[in-house]
Amino acid sequence: MSIIFKGLPPHDLGPAESASARPLGGDVEVTLHVLDDWHSPTLVAIRIKMPPGVARSLADQLTSVTAQADQARE
Repeated sequence: MSIIFKGLPPHDLGPAESASARPLGGDVEVTLHVLDDWHSPTLVAIRIKMPPGVARSLADQLTSVTAQADQARE
């Protein structure tokens, strides 16, 4: 997984090393631990809070594109 941040430096973040999700009140919080050249060698934690419907849609899309990516590797 790669994340592109467009704004003030750092402009580009590297690949995510890990990801997790947890309930936060009535929402879902997704945390990505990302390597970036600006803060090496530590990982940067990016937290994204979203309503359950958005998280569910993201989960469905991730499942679908993961299967496609796995097939492309074979």
